[in-house]
Amino acid sequence: MAGYEQYIPPGLRGPLKDLFGMARVTGEGGAGILRAVQQDPLAVNQAIGESMIGGIRSMATDPVGTVRGVVSDTAGTVQRALTNTAVDYLPEGVTLATATPDQIEAANDARYADLASTAAMAVPGAKALRTGAKAAASSLGGRSLGNQAASAYMIGQKLENVEGYKGATGKPSKVKMPSGESYDARPVSQIEEAAKSYMKSQNMDVSGFSEYPAFSEQRARLIAAAYDMMEHNPTGPAVKRAYDAMIEETMGQYRALKDAGVEFKFLKEGMDDPYAASPAMGYQDIVENGKLWVFPTDFGFGTNTSFDAAENPLLKSVGKVGDKSDAVANDAFRAVHDAFGHFGSGNPFFRRQGEERAFLEHSRMYSPDAIGAMTSETRGQNSWLNSGPFGMSNRTANTSDTVFADQKSGLMPSWTSEPAGMPGPDETLSLLRYIEKQKWQK
Repeated sequence: MAGYEQYIPPGLRGPLKDLFGMARVTGEGGAGILRAVQQDPLAVNQAIGESMIGGIRSMATDPVGTVRGVVSDTAGTVQRALTNTAVDYLPEGVTLATATPDQIEAANDARYADLASTAAMAVPGAKALRTGAKAAASSLGGRSLGNQAASAYMIGQKLENVEGYKGATGKPSKVKMPSGESYDARPVSQIEEAAKSYMKSQNMDVSGFSEYPAFSEQRARLIAAAYDMMEHNPTGPAVKRAYDAMIEETMGQYRALKDAGVEFKFLKEGMDDPYAASPAMGYQDIVENGKLWVFPTDFGFGTNTSFDAAENPLLKSVGKVGDKSDAVANDAFRAVHDAFGHFGSGNPFFRRQGEERAFLEHSRMYSPDAIGAMTSETRGQNSWLNSGPFGMSNRTANTSDTVFADQKSGLMPSWTSEPAGMPGPDETLSLLRYIEKQKWQK
């Protein structure tokens, strides 16, 4: 073989020839491969994936490793995008020599999901991902997790509306803007990758939702009652431990977003809210511009004047967050929750179903030590707002007319943190009696 062709895996040569011309690729060596990846990273990675599924048993050397060796001196980012192989995703104790074809294919599907989104982040100058998505869909029948990753937006792209796009089951595939235009509600590659990176660093399961549980009004109403009955006990040892863990983990998540290039700005005195017409406009801002405006805690803490929230642990100073030098933990949490719960997962929706999905997405990123506090601050308060004593009127109210939950600091029963959690029969009866006694809106 001539030139660099000997370093290109057999399964990659044909697709590269079809896409970019083998003469140019081999003639320019590593630079040619780099340019091919820059032009269409997902198609190149898909070709690598095909070669691994079809011929991994017969290859004497690691196909991804050979490509990595060619490009390592040319572009470190591309090297990192091509580092993982299917071996890394095989079940524990299984080797290439003992793996079944089904195990190899499943491992490659999982690897491709990581590789596709990593490549999208690693090559900022890449074209829009439509071509890569089509390549993935045509060769994998649209069934692969890699195809879902290929459907994400990259920061710097324009929101778009492509006929036929369908997101995860249980979530709208389109988001409507105040202009009347509808756009695909897709995940954001850099934010999804930041979430995955953070979770891996904490030894967490990075599996996402391919289908969201159906929204349960009964569950939401019972959680609202549990929040209403919850003791405000910010100095209690268990509460303090949970909130301390939540704050520490939130700051770690913030750093992951910062490293991914997401910029947070906080509203200033006298400034109009750029998302006043719709919170979903923040989704457009983060996709197209890589930034998000955040409502600072000192402008409003979502509680009425009759409740003293001064001892809330989330009012702890945490230093600089975004462009706010005197931020408190709640500032960081607002930014992080919008990014990971709403926008990063392609969930730019803020009514009760959207808030529930945001809880489901973001709660995956908290440890058992922190999840109780995080649940009180999100699912508890949102259930109270949308399904509690003023739920019916709050659902259609504007911000000024909304009755917000008190910013209590406490822990609800553990079932409230479980995605499909429900209380036992005795507790259910107690909560229903409480709701009836309080005469909540129906």
